[in-house]
Amino acid sequence: MDYSLKKELSLKKEQKEVGGKYSHFTPHMLPYLLILPAVMVILLLYLYPFLASFWKSFIGKEGIFSLSNYQKTLHLYRGDIIFTFGVTVFSTLIATFLSILLAVYLRLSKSWLAKQIGVLYRLPIFLPFVVVAQMMRSFLAPHGILNLFLAKLDLIDIENPLQFFNWIGLTFGFVWKEAPFMALIILAGFQMIDNTYIEAAKSVGARLPQIITKILIPMNKSNILVAVTLVFCSLVGCFSFPYMLIGGKTPGTITIDIAHRVNYFGDYGVANALGVFSYLMVSLLAIYYIRSMMKRGLYE
Repeated sequence: MDYSLKKELSLKKEQKEVGGKYSHFTPHMLPYLLILPAVMVILLLYLYPFLASFWKSFIGKEGIFSLSNYQKTLHLYRGDIIFTFGVTVFSTLIATFLSILLAVYLRLSKSWLAKQIGVLYRLPIFLPFVVVAQMMRSFLAPHGILNLFLAKLDLIDIENPLQFFNWIGLTFGFVWKEAPFMALIILAGFQMIDNTYIEAAKSVGARLPQIITKILIPMNKSNILVAVTLVFCSLVGCFSFPYMLIGGKTPGTITIDIAHRVNYFGDYGVANALGVFSYLMVSLLAIYYIRSMMKRGLYE
């Protein structure tokens, strides 16, 4: 009896020692173990390729550190870099404006038409850019649907049609594809705003423009910023739509230039340098987004 009691006490003591030994390890290490897979995915699929591309953009053909790739990039593609940035900013601004208007209408209107639009406007979200490009080529072609329609109304001469295979068509396609996606995000934020705020504003004589600019938009800044950031980054990296719409015309987008340098010249140095310029474009908005979210987190 004494022996079994001593054995049981010794086992409990060992378990207690083991538990005390690892009690400080498990609670503190568990969060890090849980996020380790996600961190590894980011490191392997995003950070490593970015750092490798950034470093190799400074390696010349001789295999030594050089700025020759950037000199060549600025000499050949300065116009394309400006064109990409300009079209992206312009398309994002128009898409933001239209998506806010659409989201406001869907948030405040309870009509039958609003319900139908609420279903139809989401369709472009599920179409890939390749499909959108083919649609726009048929719609915006010199003798496409839009020009034929305008010619039927005697607004243009079909023998001298409007040309849309340029920045205009690119902007039109970007806005048509991305505005519904932005509206979906912004509308979700508008729906979180309690009706009492809107009713209180109406009771003191606020009109629709004031409700939009003083209540809805200020209370939904975070969602709007998320939508702008996602769309801007998406447009900078879009390849299939610009390639199918404007092809090898000048100016073109950075993504077309990258494909051209790799496929026809095998020039990965200049391609990496072009990629760095696209990273810089995206990082400007990304830094602003992160700073805004951090400030919001501090004050909430």
